[in-house]
Amino acid sequence: MEQGENANNAYSTTPKYRIGAVSRLTGLSADVVRVWERRYTAISPQRSDGGSRLYSDADIARLRKLRQAVELGHAIGQVAKLPDNELETLAGKHRATFSVPNETVDQYEITRERFLEAISRMDVVTADEEINRAATLYPPRVIVKQIVAPLLSEIGDRWAHRDFGIAHEHVATNLIRNLLSSLFRLYPPDESAETIVLATLPGERHEFGILLGALIAATRGWRVIYLGVDLPALEIVRAVKLTKARVLALSLVNAQNSATEDELRALAQHLPPSLRVWIGGGDALRFRELIERNDWVLLRDLDDLDDRLKR
Repeated sequence: MEQGENANNAYSTTPKYRIGAVSRLTGLSADVVRVWERRYTAISPQRSDGGSRLYSDADIARLRKLRQAVELGHAIGQVAKLPDNELETLAGKHRATFSVPNETVDQYEITRERFLEAISRMDVVTADEEINRAATLYPPRVIVKQIVAPLLSEIGDRWAHRDFGIAHEHVATNLIRNLLSSLFRLYPPDESAETIVLATLPGERHEFGILLGALIAATRGWRVIYLGVDLPALEIVRAVKLTKARVLALSLVNAQNSATEDELRALAQHLPPSLRVWIGGGDALRFRELIERNDWVLLRDLDDLDDRLKR
């Protein structure tokens, strides 16, 4: 018998935990557990008589060790099939080098700093590995709120203070965009899902607000129609009517005063009365009177959007 198998014998192999309990006990989202199981064969749960997956104490222990290995910088694809004793060795080497307990460290901040440091060196491979490793650990809504949104803010600040050049900003945002696009594929909508359309108006080329909102909507089970940036109001109206959307979400970050107001008025005139319109972004407050007059919703932030999508 292999040494790794001996290590597993310290834990019961009796199947008893459902996926929700596994998520609570390991700190991994249900999505991550399923991906590690299907794509990497990291664990092999048994099935109940009704076909539900059931996990054992040994599975829980192994998932905890795998999570620790990934948090220490190892790719899940490299460690998924290692025996438990080797996973423990990896953790032991780390403890011998670093004396700060893991629980005192903000893992999200570590990920962000490692990503930004790699970008500063134009080390695209390391930056990509860092942000994708986070995607194997945390659910998409956490990725959006705790990693991507703060990163975008920090990248903007560094660009404004000339710590980053345009090339740094382009490399970083391209990697983030690729990550978000890959996460979308994990959430195909049900046939009965409600539809949300996301877009920006003419002259508005800041897309990450609606892109982050689109991913959050997908994780909440919505059918997402992502139109992108710089669309005339009447084109947005056409898309809303064709898709029978329940919600239209717009982002105003670089609004052009009268031109933007004209487009908003065109939307108010032509959108179906039953459609809900949600508007966010740094410049949205400038049009608060128009938004309130049309009974639209002014979004405070991504948490506000997420809360409304849940409801």
